[in-house]
This record gives sequence, C-alpha cells and structure tokens, in this order.
Amino acid sequence: MALNFVLFTFLNGISPWWWIAFAIVLGIFEVTTLTTYLLGPALAALTVGLILMVEPGLSGTMQVTIFAVSMVGYGVLAWLVARRFRRDDEDAAGKLNRRGRDLVGREAAAEVAFAAGIGRVVIDGVGWRARLGPDGTAGAMPPAGARMRIVGVDGATLVVESLEAPA
Repeated sequence: MALNFVLFTFLNGISPWWWIAFAIVLGIFEVTTLTTYLLGPALAALTVGLILMVEPGLSGTMQVTIFAVSMVGYGVLAWLVARRFRRDDEDAAGKLNRRGRDLVGREAAAEVAFAAGIGRVVIDGVGWRARLGPDGTAGAMPPAGARMRIVGVDGATLVVESLEAPA
C-alpha cells in the first residue's frame, strides 16, 4: 500500500531544476542573512534535485520525505561538526568588557601617590583606577612610581598590593 497524499501530487513529474532553484534561493537568503539556519534546507533541496535527476519518476510524497530526512541529517551533521570544533575556552564575546580580569597577577607602577587606599596605576601604558587590597589602608600609602601587583578586579577598579616594603 503506497502512501500518496493529495497535497504533494503537484510535485509529481516536477523538473529537478525547481528543487535546485529552491536550493539557490535558500542559499542566497543564507548568505544575505549571515546565519546558518537556511544552510540545511538549502542542502536538502539540492539533494532532492540531484536525486530527482537520477530518478525522474519520484513521487511528490517521496520528494518531500527525502527533503525532510535530508534536513534532519544535515542538521545532525552540522551539530556534530560544531561540537567537534567548539572552543573550550571562553569565546571573545565572553571576554568583552572584562579586560581587567586578564591583568590579575601582573605588575604595575603607581601613577600617583595613593591617598586613603585609592590611586592610579599604569600597566602597558594605560592608566587604571586602583585601590589597595582589604588590609592595604592601614599602613603607609604607596608613593608615585611604587611597584604594585594586581590581585583582583572590582568593576573597573584594579585591586592592588604594594611590592615594596613600607618605609
């Protein structure tokens, strides 16, 4: 017993070039939208067109079935490829506006003398607002030019500790 839905009878005897044209249109939309959502359907339409060239008497139901199965297959294949090439480290978008975190552990120089635990440090030629760590406000404040180590980040403020012994 063959299943033949009336809905797909218009595809009976269709030229394979209609499927290939559909694949090209989907490919153009894919390129213009810069997404990957239409890549699977475009490849599936191309697959149906190529199969229809080899087997021109394919029923409309079979064409739609091949299209659907191909779309799922290309989707699974894309997922496997994406999973294989996935970056384990944090992607560039995850590091956006978190530049200070990359500075932890590095040394800097005090740009100005610290007052009340707050000052500025220079690292790689860039000035940053800085504050002394939790126990840094009790002793002598570092003078301008003092060597500092970055131990943390609090928003856009670097948390530092002095590398020089207090006088």
